[in-house]
Amino acid sequence: MNKKISVLIADDNNDFAMTLVGYLEKEEDMEVIAVAKDGKEACEMISNTEPDIVLLDVIMPYLDGLGVLEEMATKELKKRPIFVMLSAVGQPKITAKAIELRSRILCSKTI
Repeated sequence: MNKKISVLIADDNNDFAMTLVGYLEKEEDMEVIAVAKDGKEACEMISNTEPDIVLLDVIMPYLDGLGVLEEMATKELKKRPIFVMLSAVGQPKITAKAIELRSRILCSKTI
């Protein structure tokens, strides 16, 4: 049996987060291992749970999605997750910053 893909969801909209959980729970090869309600909690959970994928909202309390990407770019993680940014906001500057930060994360040194 293959290992399931672990997913962490970071979104302050609980209804939307639970919709994602319900959808992903139907997938045999995926498992939601944590749901964070803000960016600060997301950073802690990413470090502690080492997910394969992070579904990350752009706009969240305490630390937004871009802040989470910046924080993860500075951390030495055993495993770097794939980040998928989610947002109803479609501003090109935010998209460009997310792409820049993704590149920094991919180029960061892993231990």
